[in-house]
Amino acid sequence: MNDPSGHLTNSSYTGKTGFENLSPTKVALCLLLLLLAASFVPFVIQKSNLLENQYGAEMIAKSKDYSDPEEFKILRTRINLWTSGLTLPLIALLFPWVFVNYTELNKSDLGWKNKNLLFSLQKAILGIITFIPAVYLLQFLIVKIQLLLPGQHVADHPLTQLGGQKLMTLEWIMIFCSAVVGAPILEEQFFRGLIQPWITAKKNGTSIAISCAISISLIQFSDDWYKAFALALGDRSIENSSQFQIHITKALAPLLFSLFVSTLIIIINKKNRPSAAIGATALLFGMIHAFAWPSPVGLTLLGVGLGMAYTKTGNIITPIIIHMGFNCLAFGMLILQTIKN
Repeated sequence: MNDPSGHLTNSSYTGKTGFENLSPTKVALCLLLLLLAASFVPFVIQKSNLLENQYGAEMIAKSKDYSDPEEFKILRTRINLWTSGLTLPLIALLFPWVFVNYTELNKSDLGWKNKNLLFSLQKAILGIITFIPAVYLLQFLIVKIQLLLPGQHVADHPLTQLGGQKLMTLEWIMIFCSAVVGAPILEEQFFRGLIQPWITAKKNGTSIAISCAISISLIQFSDDWYKAFALALGDRSIENSSQFQIHITKALAPLLFSLFVSTLIIIINKKNRPSAAIGATALLFGMIHAFAWPSPVGLTLLGVGLGMAYTKTGNIITPIIIHMGFNCLAFGMLILQTIKN
């Protein structure tokens, strides 16, 4: 509903939408189709010998040597840029087409609307100016705390590891296409356009979402859980006790964070399901990136802001632009790091 000034006066999720009766089977089918489309890109890259032409056959052979996983880690990351840089924009474009054609949803349900574009853009710019600095500040503080824990270090995102590397121009283009263009468009369509309104419409949607987030926090660090328990049940030497502390701290941090946020979401859900859905979606969004701990803490806060922006405007363009702004800043910092080195 619009007020006389043309602004949205209520949430984009008021009233009936296609999400009330959205079939999980159809959603799974759509995601499977998108995965099949995604697998097509690496196949084409392999058949075209694109990577061999760029890096040489010898370097490509080395990248497939996992006898020492760390030795060619940077090389593998550079090679994977081509897949992500081409795949993410493609899947982002296919996403609305697949869901509109194979589910009961329409483009409007997914947040693709032509109305109130100016209002949506204004909110996006406001979000970039006010919200992104808060996320980076939180991230800075969490990193400082993380480094104080026993044997802990900050796990860099794979793209961050490329800082200081002498990359080809085409590699920088692939990073931009992947991080600044493809990832924000695809992730916002999935999390804010699909998941958030879906779990809002479902009675147990919030519980399912936070259960998935907690499970991810366990699965992502299953190796540390295994090593911690193995050390606890094995030799109790001083050296092993130190290793136990390192692994159990690394494993517990994401779990405790997800449990703490989940508790807050459950409390909120008793009074306001849409707000709880924003929080649950944000937590799920953050924990998907748990491999780069502790970045999920800041990303969860970012997810809350993105969810609020989407609810305010009802237009998926708003969170996409904010997300692009966040990733664009990270891209700029990566360039500066490379220049300095």
